[in-house]
Amino acid sequence: MSHLQSVHRHLAPLAFLTALACGGEDLVLPTDGSPGNSSSVLRLAGGNEQVGRPGTPLRLPIVVQLVDQDGNGIPGERVTWVVSTGGGTVTPQAPTTDAEGFASADWILGSEGPNSLDAVVTGVGSVTFTATADNSGSGGGDGDGDDSGGGGGGLGTEPSAGTSTVSADPTSIMVGEGVSTIRVTVRDPSGAPVPGAVVTLTATGSGNTVNQPDGPTGNDGVAVGRLRSTVAGTKDVVATVNGTLQINQTAQVTVTIAPATRVQLVEGDEQRAEPGAEVPVRPAVRVLDAAGDPVVGYQVTFVVTQGGGTVTGELQTTNAQGIARVDSWRLGAEGRNTLEARAGSLQGSPVVFNATAVAPPPPPPPPPPPTTEAKPHHLVFQVPPHNVGVNEPFRVEVAIVDAAGNVVPLNGIQIYVGVFREGNEVPSNTVVVGERFVDTNNGVAVFHLRITEQNRFRMRALTDELPQLGPHGPEPWLFSGVFEVR
Repeated sequence: MSHLQSVHRHLAPLAFLTALACGGEDLVLPTDGSPGNSSSVLRLAGGNEQVGRPGTPLRLPIVVQLVDQDGNGIPGERVTWVVSTGGGTVTPQAPTTDAEGFASADWILGSEGPNSLDAVVTGVGSVTFTATADNSGSGGGDGDGDDSGGGGGGLGTEPSAGTSTVSADPTSIMVGEGVSTIRVTVRDPSGAPVPGAVVTLTATGSGNTVNQPDGPTGNDGVAVGRLRSTVAGTKDVVATVNGTLQINQTAQVTVTIAPATRVQLVEGDEQRAEPGAEVPVRPAVRVLDAAGDPVVGYQVTFVVTQGGGTVTGELQTTNAQGIARVDSWRLGAEGRNTLEARAGSLQGSPVVFNATAVAPPPPPPPPPPPTTEAKPHHLVFQVPPHNVGVNEPFRVEVAIVDAAGNVVPLNGIQIYVGVFREGNEVPSNTVVVGERFVDTNNGVAVFHLRITEQNRFRMRALTDELPQLGPHGPEPWLFSGVFEVR
């Protein structure tokens, strides 16, 4: 986090009130993603209400932030600084807002007494900073009150990286739900507490949520933030004071995975396939902790226990959703087959998957001998598509029939099928698995298909080899009724 962002985080509420008092309140204009196109806000972020000597730069830079309607900084926008009263000078530290939407400038006060300065963003508006030029020798403060030195009995004003401290309580938390309180005590070189210091916290590793302190340090020099994380590991928490001074001490928080307690079946039970064939749905289990949250990285072993089939990818590790899924399961002998997912001593282990190996159906009886009178007239679904599950195999039969509906036993006539999502006139054949182009055998084409997407579909069958079929002449297509893939 930048120095400018850390200054703003804690001084914005005070700066907002000050801006209201002097007519420079945050400006909001309706837009859509940049200062000209969203509900952008230009905010005072730091350096307001300082006291300094005429002709001398103020001790702190003046800072604004440009944010969108969600509070996210808008980078790359030009800020114009205009001296309003006092006749001083201002020098921008950068021409445009940084990655967090901050921009800052150094302000040299002019004549003794009140001085003011406007920060302007075209299309958004302006905010006003005020300062007092004082030749009495008491200038140089930052508007936060007590400006006494760091030694003796007063409160310190200059933070020290060596005497300031950072601590975490507790130092070990659980993934996702645990929270560690980060306590930062800012001290000066003599060990006296430093009030009004802006503390910014960062943490190493990924998956972290760092809640920054609610405001600057109090009279005890203390600021408190919080850390939680969705990724296990050791997190080093670093505290930075006033955007530039990094405290030497860091706090270490260990984020641990909750212990696994149980395993449950996800999918792949009670399937059917021919002996030696792979079941359509790969069996899968999920490992959970006591709170019902998924456990990542737990090892599960899949073992064939009945039927003599084979399994590939028998050793699996749970993913981010706590799921372990076998690569494939081919059934063995005809009849009952079982597969176990073994997860140590977890509740529910082993999970048993059942499947039935069924012999292929006998070949259909031979069709009646062809008659010379039978002429192809149209196509029909002898076995139409029906409601099935995702990736569940199903069979469709399309026949060539005469005007009376009798099958015309032609061989080698290619018929092809496609699927259309309900209400859509464009085919969605990428979701179909199986051979869509099949030659007729005695007038019938048999399709073995699977659909990989949940939806409602119609199926179309047609042939290019019998242009005389159907009422449309060379367009002998046939649509099924709507069926659902669940």
